[in-house]
Amino acid sequence: MAKRKINAAMILAAGEDAHLQINENVSHAKLIDGESFLELKVDQIENNPMQPRIHIDEEELEGLARSIKLHGLIQPIAVIKVAKKRYILKAGQRRWLAHKKLGLKMIKAIVQEETMLPKKENEKALFEIAVLENIQRDNLNPLELALSLRQAMDKKIYRNLEELSQALGKSKSYVSKMMKIINLDDEIIKDLGKNKSTNDVEALYEIQKIEDTKRQVEVYKDFISKIIDRKGLRELNKIKNNSHAKQPYGIKVTAKKMAVEIMIDTLDDKQKTAMNKEIEAVLEKYFS
Repeated sequence: MAKRKINAAMILAAGEDAHLQINENVSHAKLIDGESFLELKVDQIENNPMQPRIHIDEEELEGLARSIKLHGLIQPIAVIKVAKKRYILKAGQRRWLAHKKLGLKMIKAIVQEETMLPKKENEKALFEIAVLENIQRDNLNPLELALSLRQAMDKKIYRNLEELSQALGKSKSYVSKMMKIINLDDEIIKDLGKNKSTNDVEALYEIQKIEDTKRQVEVYKDFISKIIDRKGLRELNKIKNNSHAKQPYGIKVTAKKMAVEIMIDTLDDKQKTAMNKEIEAVLEKYFS
């Protein structure tokens, strides 16, 4: 069976027919590019398991709920029919949640019949529609997108970054930088998830390069406070890299530990052997 290509643009454009009220049992349901436009029971719809959004702003959701209560649903949600009375959400998570908050029983939706595909292909389809819909609307913060991309790679939905970047319509460099946001210190991750302090992927990529976590947090706070800009972050890392080039070794000392890092690639074998013996002599002196 040929794989059906998901038409996200069609889903997003379907709002012009949102005034229609068609019950699921009516056979002459409005068709949009081969998909049914129906009114469904809210409790028969499940969230997309590949949904990247990890935080819903309660204030925004309240505002959307008030708008729907006053004016009705302007744009229908989109779902996949996976059983007789069971649907998975494709687009419109906040509209669906707003209906639940209002206690509404029915919601207008574009309904696509499930395409019979292997589990991995179904996960790929659900991932792409969830992420692409949010990317097109610019609804995701970098952390949510980074975690979603990491999930897709961990599940082996894509074999490599090249495949993933092609699916998203983004460069491989962009996807690689995006995924490195996860390497940021926990304090920064928490702030991004809760406050969505910045959407600047390039800046976050530069900040995660800073190895000292305390310094990383300080620089992050300086950035969101506009004390330093993206150009300043690049200069900061450039200075650090140049410093490393001039100083082929480093010593880090804490209350309980001392760590020595030496770049030995500039030494020949004789020098490496001599250094190894000298280090052993120092260790023997203090720990024997």
